[in-house]
Amino acid sequence: MSKTESKVRVYKASKSLQIKAGIGDFTPDKLVKADRVIEENTIDFSEIADLFLLTLLEGIKKAKAGAGTPDELIAGLVRPVMSLKAHGKMFKFDLVSSLADIVLGFLEHIKELDADVIDIVEAHHKTLSLIIKKGIRGDGGGSGPLLKAELNDACRRYQIKNAHNFVSH
Repeated sequence: MSKTESKVRVYKASKSLQIKAGIGDFTPDKLVKADRVIEENTIDFSEIADLFLLTLLEGIKKAKAGAGTPDELIAGLVRPVMSLKAHGKMFKFDLVSSLADIVLGFLEHIKELDADVIDIVEAHHKTLSLIIKKGIRGDGGGSGPLLKAELNDACRRYQIKNAHNFVSH
């Protein structure tokens, strides 16, 4: 290891965190139980998704009005999209997660919002709203790959046309 590289530091969890989260490994039966809870959940995802979609719509409205700094406006779109991505798969709406993942990756590379970015996010909102309303679970069947391809193409066209507004990480 060279002098410019630092050693990895390990921080021990505080007692209060250990009390909240527990210590030690997960036992196989706890993992099976947790997996069963996820697989057998009967929670209506549409109610949860509607809240995220409403938040996304509010973010779109603020972005159109330019009501905030570029970072605030982008964050107002990223947060609900990230939540839809995370929750969609858990509730077996894999297509929602996949589409949200595409838009999330796109937004994470945008310097500033413009009308084209907002249009892409607004189309994404409408698509997810329809998927949730119709209760399309899983990968969306034959339409899923087509929707993903179209969204990827829209993001790619934007990147090519507006390379100046696209940051590569």
